[in-house]
Amino acid sequence: MTGQAQDSYVDSLEGWLKGHHKIDSQYIVTLHRISYRLNESDVKKSFSYYERVAELSDSLHFKYGQSLAQINLGLLLYSSGNLNASNAAYFRAIDLADSCHAVRLKAVCYNNIGENFKIMGEYNKCRQYAKQAVAINKPIGALRGVAINYELLHECAFQESLYNESLSYLMEGLPYALKSNENYVLSQYYVGFGKLHAINNEMDSASFYFSKAMKSAKEEGDLRNQFQAYLAEAGYLKKLSIDKKIKLLDTALEIARNTTYLEGISNASRELSSAYDEKRNKDSSLFYYRIYRSTADSMFSENNRRNVVLKEAEWMLSRKELENNNLKELARLQEEEIGIKNTLLIVSIISFLFILVIVFFINRSVQLKKKREEAAFKQKVAETQMQALRAQMNPHFIFNNFNSIENFLINNDKQTASKYFSKLGALVNIMLDNSNKEFIPISKNKIALELYIELQQLRYRNKFSYNISFEKKLLSEDFNVPPLLVQPYIENAIVNSIAPSDKKDLELSVKAKFDNGYVVYIIRDNGIGREKLNGALHQGVNEMGNEIDVVGERISILNRQWQVKGDVSVTDLYDNYGKPDGTKVEVKIKLVA
Repeated sequence: MTGQAQDSYVDSLEGWLKGHHKIDSQYIVTLHRISYRLNESDVKKSFSYYERVAELSDSLHFKYGQSLAQINLGLLLYSSGNLNASNAAYFRAIDLADSCHAVRLKAVCYNNIGENFKIMGEYNKCRQYAKQAVAINKPIGALRGVAINYELLHECAFQESLYNESLSYLMEGLPYALKSNENYVLSQYYVGFGKLHAINNEMDSASFYFSKAMKSAKEEGDLRNQFQAYLAEAGYLKKLSIDKKIKLLDTALEIARNTTYLEGISNASRELSSAYDEKRNKDSSLFYYRIYRSTADSMFSENNRRNVVLKEAEWMLSRKELENNNLKELARLQEEEIGIKNTLLIVSIISFLFILVIVFFINRSVQLKKKREEAAFKQKVAETQMQALRAQMNPHFIFNNFNSIENFLINNDKQTASKYFSKLGALVNIMLDNSNKEFIPISKNKIALELYIELQQLRYRNKFSYNISFEKKLLSEDFNVPPLLVQPYIENAIVNSIAPSDKKDLELSVKAKFDNGYVVYIIRDNGIGREKLNGALHQGVNEMGNEIDVVGERISILNRQWQVKGDVSVTDLYDNYGKPDGTKVEVKIKLVA
């Protein structure tokens, strides 16, 4: 059961590789993940995957993959106790990571180099590299990485018996470990807390944390952390019997041997030698001591220690030389850049002055054009206002009304003639009064429209009925509109749609409603409509069309002046048999308070 989680994870990755036939970056990264996952449990298989990562990355010139391969190699060499070669691999991985800006990989390398120095007892070096890793991981939000870095710092402090500092590092890293929610990381933290409780003679708490560490390691299928839990229990739980202690150490040594973990073999053998010495079993004690010495000598010999330090020094020197060369090249480029910038500055000043001259003349031209357009617009407004007044004081309308009055007098209908003349006088008076006004109260506009419709009704001898209604809101508040703006549409409906019709029950409807700051006039008739009118338009009613065009221009001018959206829509109406049944016109105008 111990390797079940790990095996299932590796199996899923291997299954993905079988279905992914394209050799690309994703394929290589997946190979690396398998190699990394197996480096503590199946060294031989892990190494074969490392070789594939290295080979494919080299063939594709994939710097990121090449850096991953060197990290895998460093881990494998660390397990075998070759710390010198392990660090060399990490140094190469850092250079490759720099070339492709893979800062996360640099942080991994710094932490692993620190781990190697910790094994050698070089705790200051270990702290130096672990803190460099923290400085990279924190800004990029690498929670797992930060947690592992602080655990390494805790280990350094613990080995030097700086227990308060050790606890401080664990507490600082714990939130990152909990957020990462990985059993691999949590198991290491539980071992650390267990050791600290054991140092304080809090054996129940220590045992609790060691149990949690073992549980997390087994759930993850992580043999290396199981090894650490077994070793910690045997080394720090003082109440254990000597036989229980030996059993734990035997299990730990078996894990270390199966995973070719040389440091683990050394540590477990040293503890077993001490345990058997305590049991007064000299043969077994000597046996395990010899194993300890042979592994420790290969890992921690003065020659090996010197090689690791020299390798770091060589790498640091090469990085320094590269940095110096880069600085020299940067200085040369900066000198060239300054020369280019000076030239560009002169050119820019000349260009700027030239542009200023061009902008001056363009601006002057634009201002002149704007003034001409404003003058033309004002002239257009004046012309439209005159045309609007002419539409209201239509000579044909006045002439036709006088003819109607004359007919009433000839027919001795003096009462109707008097009534007609009175209404015409009132309407003309309103028109003259409004001739110099751009806007009038909407209530006054309603009176003028009613007078106009009544005159037309008298002229056509009550041929049609009419209905005129304005919403109370429009009449109760102080709203203003252009005078008789919709009158041409009403005239058009009466003269060109109702008058030519031979229908009975002819009707004209004029309604006005409030619509969010606008007034909407709805003029509807049930006369002959526009289809029959088309022919008539060419026979003598073109002037009416001109007056309607003037209304359109007035609305357009108002829209531009007030930045509003007034408009006109005309709808042809049909009866149930599909025959023309008049017209509906909607005129939307902005109200002025």
